[in-house]
Amino acid sequence: MSPSTLLLAAALVLTGVDLTGVDVKLPGLGVTLHEQRGDPKRVTAYTTAGSAYLRSGGYFAGQRSYNDLAVSPGGGLVAAIPRKFTKGYDRIAITNRSTGKVTKIRTVKAPMVAGTPYWSPDGRRVVLTASKGDDRTGWRSVGFVIVDVAAKRARLVKVPGAYHDALFQWSPDGRRVVADYWDNVRFYLPDGRVAWTLWRTGGLVGGESAFSPDGRRMATWCPKKHKATLCTWNPYNGKLDKKLKVPAVASYGWWDREHLIAVGRHGKGYASVVIDLKGKPVRPLATISRTAWRDYDLYLSYTRR
Repeated sequence: MSPSTLLLAAALVLTGVDLTGVDVKLPGLGVTLHEQRGDPKRVTAYTTAGSAYLRSGGYFAGQRSYNDLAVSPGGGLVAAIPRKFTKGYDRIAITNRSTGKVTKIRTVKAPMVAGTPYWSPDGRRVVLTASKGDDRTGWRSVGFVIVDVAAKRARLVKVPGAYHDALFQWSPDGRRVVADYWDNVRFYLPDGRVAWTLWRTGGLVGGESAFSPDGRRMATWCPKKHKATLCTWNPYNGKLDKKLKVPAVASYGWWDREHLIAVGRHGKGYASVVIDLKGKPVRPLATISRTAWRDYDLYLSYTRR
């Protein structure tokens, strides 16, 4: 076994860890979710090569009309991006899971698109990344859209000089939006002005948020000079907090304030595991087949409960 396989395999056989719970299989993918009572997060949706699936109890239903899906903290609302424009406009659909009511809100006008929804920590707003494409450069980020769910209103904010691959998400206090700025991280005011930039941090990790639940840490892919995989930082002064040397190929963000979710090789496939801030695997969250990861481009969406 390679060192990476050994590390992630260890999470599956840790002694002294309560692994009682429920295994949920994703049909046709060779993916099993390992869930326990009291977990702070669980998979609420997943995507595979352009198809989206939303959870209802222990089942996941295909969402033929939508691309991106994001479930709000606590699970009460779902933000989804319709596949088709309506009268030349992109939209966001907000579903109230208690009543089933769907509210559709205009976001941007073609040829722009707005996608990759991130919920604010209080579950009242959504931020989308606005992109525009052309034959020469392809799609590039040009700003963000803030959606006020209660007011049923969306506002486009253009950001001159935005990083072409930027994906905008919320700061821990919900007062700013944050995105990669080349190999740095930039915080923006709601009107698009730059609040501050953290230099040479590396790019933000994926998942529901790159910030720990208490807002005290920010997780990134370490710059090469640190000779580590994942780094955590103080999001306000940019001071390096931790360096984690783990064989991760992806991260789904934070599990709780002291643990991250990492994906790495496991046997012939992959595994999603909880790791502590020393890089030690604590418990498995999912076993993932090679086909699901490489051929179907699986993404698991973990949401705070």
